[in-house]
Amino acid sequence: MIYVIGIGIQGRASLLGRPLDIIHNAGLLVGGKRHLDEFADARAERIALGGILDAARAIDRHIKKSRKPVAILATGDPLLFGIGSFILKRFGKKRVEIIPNVSAIQEAFALIKEDLNDVKILSVHGREADFSRLSDEARSNRKLAVFTDKENTPARICSELLERGVNGFKAYVCESLGADEKVIEGTLEKIAKRKSFGPLNVLILIREDDVNAAQSAPGIPDALFAHSNGMITKEEFRVISLAKLELKKGDVVWDIGACSGSVAIEAGRITGNAVFAVEKDRKRVRDIKENKKRFGSAELKIVEGNAPAALKGLPRPDAVFVGGGGNGIREILGAVGKALKPGGRVVVNAITMETASAAFEFFKKGWTRELVLASVSKARSAGELNMLSAHNPVFIIKGKR
Repeated sequence: MIYVIGIGIQGRASLLGRPLDIIHNAGLLVGGKRHLDEFADARAERIALGGILDAARAIDRHIKKSRKPVAILATGDPLLFGIGSFILKRFGKKRVEIIPNVSAIQEAFALIKEDLNDVKILSVHGREADFSRLSDEARSNRKLAVFTDKENTPARICSELLERGVNGFKAYVCESLGADEKVIEGTLEKIAKRKSFGPLNVLILIREDDVNAAQSAPGIPDALFAHSNGMITKEEFRVISLAKLELKKGDVVWDIGACSGSVAIEAGRITGNAVFAVEKDRKRVRDIKENKKRFGSAELKIVEGNAPAALKGLPRPDAVFVGGGGNGIREILGAVGKALKPGGRVVVNAITMETASAAFEFFKKGWTRELVLASVSKARSAGELNMLSAHNPVFIIKGKR
């Protein structure tokens, strides 16, 4: 039998009777040097973990020549970014038993006196870090805990997040958990500037910025956006339009007539890729810049200018949203049609019948088209009573190649 035994930050003192008996009776002990040193009195053959495959081959050799159990000493919970998953896959569930201990993440949260509810646990320890994914997780979660290493330090992680427009978190670095433990806390900027950290640390991020905590699903409340004179695609119409765009990860998106940039910002959260917000009005461009900063939308590219001329040189899009277009809608859609990738989608929002008619007519040949008239009313107070107040109805026209 192969036992994978988790050891807490107190070392040998963290183990109860059964795992201690297993270690005492084992024929082979496998673990890091600091764990093996805790059991200098054990009679078993000892293999210090270097390469994980070397350890697996040593276990294979032992199993062939001896019936005595193998004890693998791991840190904390062996199934939480630990060796446990590899051992189960290599030797099979019937031959392996996992005996977990308190994980470093649990110890760290206890140290900073924060609850573990809803925490997303990630690791860049001993692996190539995917900072784009880490940024997506930071945008989608209120709490993150990250196992770090000497290459992917807390400073580097915080710096990479800041470069991708992620902010609004309080950071805790819990160093050398155990006898010499220490907590460094501060903003992402503060941690990013720190030069050195103690070994075996955990980085915890807890969101403090409610604006950036807006849900990752479409439909961010209008009140969270900076916008001028109501020039924003209202959240209900925005959700419908985003659904019609059929966005997926990696899509390139154009938002033409971007106004506040609300559609572009939500599109970027879905695709995780470049979104080009095209806007000619300088005041609205300022709103887009403010919202880009407010929501940490690093993927948002602002193009100041008038369409269709401003579209020249942009990467070919998978999906295009047009917020109006007025008398120029035919020219805009003509340029979009030439640039759009095969299978691409175009969604036009129009409040006038003329714009809606021109857009729907444009998609007549060579496109799959549809038109929806959306109307939304919201309750508002009228003295002690309530009444419905209607937004202007919006034509939502879709064309798909």
